[in-house]
Parts: sequence; structure tokens; C-alpha cells
Amino acid sequence: MIGLAAFCWAIWKTRNNICFEKKLISSPTEIVCLASSFLNYWAGLQAGQSKEELERGAATLLKTALHFHAQAYGDDAGLVLLR
Repeated sequence: MIGLAAFCWAIWKTRNNICFEKKLISSPTEIVCLASSFLNYWAGLQAGQSKEELERGAATLLKTALHFHAQAYGDDAGLVLLR
């Protein structure tokens, strides 16, 4: 449930940035990276096993997103997303 909330929030924040601040995204991977950062942040608000599960999930999500992004845009493309 928390993962779904992270994706919904990432999509909403990205939508607001596009509509109100006229920012453009270069890849849908940016939304996945943003969702991963929300999961990491929210993991800090948890305790015990829930915290560990969220941290592992966020790390796996980020690793997978950067893997597919690198395949689509080149090996150094992941570095641009994290800057």
C-alpha cells in the first residue's frame, strides 16, 4: 500500500511541476526515482521490520529503474537522473 502511495505522490508531484513550473521530464524513469526517494524518506518514519522492508523495496526499485534507463538511454544516463 505504501508503494502505491509513493507512486501516486510521485506522479502528482511531477504533474504539478509540469503544469505550474513548466518543467519537463526527460524520461519516465524520473518518476520511478522520485517514488523510490519517497519510500526511503517514509522508511525513516517507520520502525523495525517495516523500515527494513521499505528500504529494501526502495533500493530494488531504484536499481531496476536505473538498469532499464541505462539500457534505453546509454550506460551513463543513470548518473544524470541522480544529479
